[in-house]
Amino acid sequence: MLPVVASLATHFGEQDLEIAFFDADEERLDLVDRFARLAFSTTHATHALRSTYDPAEALEGAHLVVLHIGENCARKMLGVRRDQPDPTSRALQELVGLIPDDAHLLNLQAEPLPVDGYFEMDWPPALNEAQKRAVPYQILRFLHGEDFVYELIKEHAGSPLKAWLEDPTFAARRTS
Repeated sequence: MLPVVASLATHFGEQDLEIAFFDADEERLDLVDRFARLAFSTTHATHALRSTYDPAEALEGAHLVVLHIGENCARKMLGVRRDQPDPTSRALQELVGLIPDDAHLLNLQAEPLPVDGYFEMDWPPALNEAQKRAVPYQILRFLHGEDFVYELIKEHAGSPLKAWLEDPTFAARRTS
């Protein structure tokens, strides 16, 4: 998630992006929203940003969709307890059903999606469990000025996500 936001912060296309973040976890969504605003401010990006707990609202009218959700979001979205099996595949099915038919879809999930004609890339590198747990704390360090977000932004300035944003029909591997 941090590399995705850092890449978006360095995208300066012909038009500013209108970005909608979705997460069913209110605290995580708030952190990502605050982190994105910091990253965009750091690069002077003027993208419009809104964050929502409603996946339909986030996907309404979307032209480009970057799909990347974790188990925690899937659990909260579907109301599944931790002692039950991972519901990520089921959450992905629901999310894919909400994506407008004419939108370009980029899958950053490790698993295939239940739809044809999307794009996928093996980026960013998968995090282990310890790294996943550390992400909120890293965001707080950025927000409190204990670590500098510029290094992360610089690291992801040439990401494959940016290439896809510039040409969503060719820059990633297309399925089916």
